Amino acid sequence: MGTPKQEKLIKLLMVNYGKAGETKSLGNLMIEAGYSKKSAKNPKLFLESPIIKEGIEDFIKTLDDKRRLALTKITAKKLEKSNAYQLALITDVLTKNHQLLTGGDTEKSKTVIEISEQVSKRYDTHENAEHSG
Repeated sequence: MGTPKQEKLIKLLMVNYGKAGETKSLGNLMIEAGYSKKSAKNPKLFLESPIIKEGIEDFIKTLDDKRRLALTKITAKKLEKSNAYQLALITDVLTKNHQLLTGGDTEKSKTVIEISEQVSKRYDTHENAEHSG
């Protein structure tokens, strides 16, 4: 059993990522669970906690099952129908939620890494130019 904040965060994660429509960010859920804004700036660290991982393990399995079901329903025939878009959207949402909850990379973090690498290269080039001249 985890701390009261961990238990509340687990409940909020399952309710928030299990509903349709707009979902709250992980950082906002952490604040709602009682964590500080400073802690909420790096929510991935909290998802690495064994208590949190264990608490959402069954929920992640459910997401996997639903994602697989949605994927199997996307057939060539259904792609011609209007609800294929909805199935693709469901698959996308379930996949992103799965990535988030299992600590996988999301588009946003990948973009930050790519930008950071570019800034680092520019800084290194600038530093080398100053030291060689």
